[in-house]
Amino acid sequence: MSKEPELGKNFWLAMALSMIVLVGYPYFLRWIAPQKSIPAAPIFSTTTNSPETALPAAPTADDSAVAPAVIPEQIAYTNGALSLNFSAQGGSITELRYEDPAASAHKAKTDFFMQDAGPLSPGTLGVRLAHESADLAATRFNLKSQDAAAGRFEFEYERPGEFRLTKTYLFRPNDAGFSLEITLQNLTTHEKNFAPELIYGMSYGAAPKTEQPFYEALYTHEKIDTAKTHKIEKSGFYADKPLFWAGFLKKYYLFAVKPDWRILAAETRAQEGTLWSILRMDPVTAQPGEKVSRQFFIYAGPERYEALKKTGTGFEAVFSRGFFGLFKVWLLFALKFLNGYVHNYGWSIILLTLGIKILFAPIMELSLKSQKRMQVIQPKLKSLQEHHKNNPEKLHKETMELFKRNRVNPMAGCLPMLIQMPVLMAMYRLLFEAIELQGAPFFGWITDLSQPDRLWQFPFTIPLLNWSSLNVLPFLMVVSQMGFQKVMPQTTTSPDQKMMVAIMPLFFGFICYNMPSGLVLYWFMQNLLSIAQYAISNRARIELYHEDR
Repeated sequence: MSKEPELGKNFWLAMALSMIVLVGYPYFLRWIAPQKSIPAAPIFSTTTNSPETALPAAPTADDSAVAPAVIPEQIAYTNGALSLNFSAQGGSITELRYEDPAASAHKAKTDFFMQDAGPLSPGTLGVRLAHESADLAATRFNLKSQDAAAGRFEFEYERPGEFRLTKTYLFRPNDAGFSLEITLQNLTTHEKNFAPELIYGMSYGAAPKTEQPFYEALYTHEKIDTAKTHKIEKSGFYADKPLFWAGFLKKYYLFAVKPDWRILAAETRAQEGTLWSILRMDPVTAQPGEKVSRQFFIYAGPERYEALKKTGTGFEAVFSRGFFGLFKVWLLFALKFLNGYVHNYGWSIILLTLGIKILFAPIMELSLKSQKRMQVIQPKLKSLQEHHKNNPEKLHKETMELFKRNRVNPMAGCLPMLIQMPVLMAMYRLLFEAIELQGAPFFGWITDLSQPDRLWQFPFTIPLLNWSSLNVLPFLMVVSQMGFQKVMPQTTTSPDQKMMVAIMPLFFGFICYNMPSGLVLYWFMQNLLSIAQYAISNRARIELYHEDR
C-alpha cells in the first residue's frame, strides 16, 4: 500500500503567498488607482432611501415656492444659555451654540451644535411636509411675530387655498431646553392629511481631525442605538421603528429632540461636514379650516445628569447607556460628592480609588491567599504534571483534589482584574461624557483630567505611535504596574507566560499614553494601593493542608 507524500514547506509557503496576494490585491488596486468619491446629494432633495427602511421619498423643491437667491432675514437671540441665529429660510436656526455662564477660566464657555455655513445654507429644525411639491425647509417663511423678552419667535408659510404652517419657538431664560410648536391649518374644503418631517443637523467638520471630539447620532426606542460619524459617512443610519426621541451626541454635549407624538422612522446622513437627520412623524389629520398643533422639545446643552433628568424627558438615559452605564452614574455621584469636600477632581479620583480598594479589600485578600497557596503547591503540581503527562483525565482529577485539599481557587487570580475592569471602563466613558470633568485641573502640569497630562508639547508627532507630547503619568503607571507584579505571588512556571507577564505593563503603557490623565491617575493609584495591600498581606501566615498530617 503506497503512502501519500507529506506536504512540504514549499506547499505551505505557496499557500501563504497565495493568501497574501488574494487579500492584498484589492488594496493594491485602490493604491494605484484610487476611486474618486462622488459628492452626496443634499439630504433635502434626496429621492432615494435605504432599502432597510423604505422611507417615503423627500419632496423636490417647487421653484415658485422656494425663496429667491437673496439673503434671508437673520435674527440673533440669546437666552443666557443658548446663542442662536434664526433665518427666514425655512424659519430655521442657522447657528446654535451653548454658552455656559458659570464656566470658569479653564473651561470652554461656548460650544457649537450647528455652525453657520452662510446665510443661504440650510438650517437646523427645518420642517417639511412629505408629498408636498415645495421643500419647506428651503422656502422663505415670514416672521409673523417676535418677542425676545418673552423668548417667543413665530414664523409662517402659507400656500393659498392649501395650508398654512406656523412655527413657534419658545425659550426660557438660562435654559438649554426650548420648544418648537408647529401648527398646520387646512385651507381646503376637504379633509387633509399632513405628514410632517423634522430636519435637524450638527456640524462636525470644522476642527482638525486630531482635535475633533467624537460625534454620534442616536435613536431611542426600548433602548438607545448610536452610530459614529465614520459609519454614518459610509452607509448612513436608519430606524424603521417608532422612536421616543432622537438626537446627536458630541463630547460632553447632547442635542436631543423629543416630540409629543410618534416618530415613525428616522434617517441620518453625513453631508459636507454636517450630520443631518430626518424624523418622519405620524401623519396628522385636519378638517376644513381646522388648526392642528404639535410640539417638539429640544435640548442643546451639556450632558449633565441632573440637568437632563430635570427635563422630565428621559434624556438622562443617554448617560447610563451601555453595559457599564450604571457604574458610570455611581462613579459620577461619588466623584461629585467627594469634590464637594476637596474641591479638586484629581483628589476626588484618588479618594474614590481608596474607597473602592477598601470596599473590595476582603475579596482581594481572599484572592491573594489563594494565589499564595497556589505558589506554595507549584512543586507538587509540577510533579503531578510529570507523573500523569500521558493520562490527562487522571491529571485533571489529581489536580482538582490537590486544589481542594489546599483550599486553592485557580480562578482567584483573575478577581483583581475582573473587579477593576468595570470601574476602568466606566471611568473611561465618564471622562469623555461628564462635563464636570471637562477642563478639571489636578495640580502642576495636569490642567485637564479629561486630556492626557502633557508636560511638554513636541514640535513634531512620532510616527506610528501618534505621540505629540511628553506625558508623565503613563510612565508612572508602567513603573507602578511593574512593582505590583513584583510583589504578586508568582503562580506560573512557563517561560512564555512569564514573558507575557513581564511585557504587560509596557503594553498597558502604550494603550494609556494618549488616554485622559484622570483614567491613568486612577490606574496608577490602584497599583500603588494594591502594592501596599500585598506588602501588608505578605506578612500574614498562610496555613496549608499538609498531606503528612
